[in-house]
Amino acid sequence: MRTLLVLAVGQADVQLVKDDTRYQLNKKTCGCLHDMIKYRSWSLVDTPNRKGNEVVEQLPEDDLLLCTPKVDALLKCIGDPQNLEALIFETTRESPSDPRMSGEIVEQRLRNRGTTSVKRVAFLVDKESLEDPKCNIDAVVRREVVKRLSDAISEVTKNLNEKDRVFLATTGGMPAANEVINELVRLHCVGGPSVVALEVPDARDRDQDNRAVEETFHPAAGIRARWHALDLIQKGNLLAAWGAVSHLENQPGQEWIRVVRWLADFAAALPIADECDIPVLKHPKMAVRAALRVELALLAGDIPRAVHGTVSFFEAALWDWLRQRDFSSKDQATGGNLDDGFTFNGEPDKQRFREKNNKWLINDFYNGQKAWVGVLNKPALKAYFDALTDDIRNLRHDVAHKEPTQNLIFKAQQIMQYANLWSKDTPPSFLQQYLVQEVLRELGGPDPKEICSGLIKEIRNRLQEIS
Repeated sequence: MRTLLVLAVGQADVQLVKDDTRYQLNKKTCGCLHDMIKYRSWSLVDTPNRKGNEVVEQLPEDDLLLCTPKVDALLKCIGDPQNLEALIFETTRESPSDPRMSGEIVEQRLRNRGTTSVKRVAFLVDKESLEDPKCNIDAVVRREVVKRLSDAISEVTKNLNEKDRVFLATTGGMPAANEVINELVRLHCVGGPSVVALEVPDARDRDQDNRAVEETFHPAAGIRARWHALDLIQKGNLLAAWGAVSHLENQPGQEWIRVVRWLADFAAALPIADECDIPVLKHPKMAVRAALRVELALLAGDIPRAVHGTVSFFEAALWDWLRQRDFSSKDQATGGNLDDGFTFNGEPDKQRFREKNNKWLINDFYNGQKAWVGVLNKPALKAYFDALTDDIRNLRHDVAHKEPTQNLIFKAQQIMQYANLWSKDTPPSFLQQYLVQEVLRELGGPDPKEICSGLIKEIRNRLQEIS
């Protein structure tokens, strides 16, 4: 297992030690002091617990003793693993305040402690600025800088796998750049090593050593995930919404994400947790759930899934009616059930039933569907069945067994709208259509207009509620 430490260094990462006390360099002249250190004799010592109140304005004349408080705290937290590798982000600009020796000194400290590989990357050099206020895209961090950061992270993480670990410690440097580094590390480690973010808060007691701890979860991160998930849900992207928040699954106080998980399980037709209290996701009428899936697919622009669901909606409604039927009195069945098949003294209507293993199953092929629609005598169900022309049924076959083309998708939408199964809105709607609404009303389901909009309203209320 390999361990990688990614850190950004700044003005407080190198401090002067005198009389077993550490002192921070003056921030305004940090770069000038670093220039003097470069040409002086210096050595590294363990970080003292005691921290002096004064800042260093001038270097003492004798040999210099330096320490690296934050790096020492990080190494103590990580536990000095074997084969530790490090990537250090630094700045080496000409500014009087730029901590241009921090990277070199921290590298030396890491090597002294047994780090096998250290790579330093200066993402700002000479007279460069982090941002360019004259360009909106570069106003926070210039694209060129982001590219440098990304290339360096890509290089050190490309051969890591899921058994490896990455510790992310942007405890120094520039906050705007650090935020980019944090997200780039997570981006390049997706599907690979675990990432643990560490921070080194200053000890409140001046005689207490600094300790590295896992980064405290920021409430803004949870709120950001909420609105991102809600935005995706409103666009029908239930699986994507779960992907956007699943990283919060074990964070305390983020129990709200279970609602998004229920939606994702519904979209994937997976069992939904017993604790789910959103009725429509577990509605006893299969047609209600089928209609909701079509509507969400159309919202997401998933035309193939919407085509498949539009045909499946009829089949779901047919089975909803069959589940209410008394086959004993109406069809003279002597035993059995819908799932396992029925038994009869003689032979039943072979259009409506088909034989298999000495049992009679519902004939759910086209001829059987047609026969059942006639027997059930449900006008709305028959009207919907009649709307499912051969073109529409062939579309379902095409999207299920072929790779959909742009022409096929365009054709599918036209055919569905011409048949009044989808509206002509952008995006199209399924639940707004009269044929669909009448099937649901005939079944005694909820108000069709509220099935999807009501669900999204409920989810919005839950995700916006901060407890």
